[in-house]
Amino acid sequence: MLPWLVISFLAVLDFGFCAYGLIATEDAARIGAAWGAAASANALSGTTFTNKVCTYAIGELQYAPNVGTTVTTCTGTSPIRVTATYNSSGADTLPTVTVTVTYTVNLLAYPEVSQANLSIQRSVQLPVRN
Repeated sequence: MLPWLVISFLAVLDFGFCAYGLIATEDAARIGAAWGAAASANALSGTTFTNKVCTYAIGELQYAPNVGTTVTTCTGTSPIRVTATYNSSGADTLPTVTVTVTYTVNLLAYPEVSQANLSIQRSVQLPVRN
């Protein structure tokens, strides 16, 4: 009976990591898009926008598994990827910002049952009002 209890406990733990990752990824995209919607048009160009959104995403996901204080960038081998774009004529001819955050959760590997990681992606689009 003990092996089944241990496997059940680990499965619940993995489910919790996934649930937290889903919520935190959505929040990271929403916070980055909210900042972009409130920023000036000059701040929404080039890598400045993406870097700022990356900082917000890392801050939001800092308590997620495999992030912590060791992740400082959204490039390279980082588990967090950020895409931030500004569209000068989006929905209803208003300028919009679109932020996509991808977070890769390292799961516990169960032989023959699950993969070792899960990629979570969330996008948020908001109108820019200056």
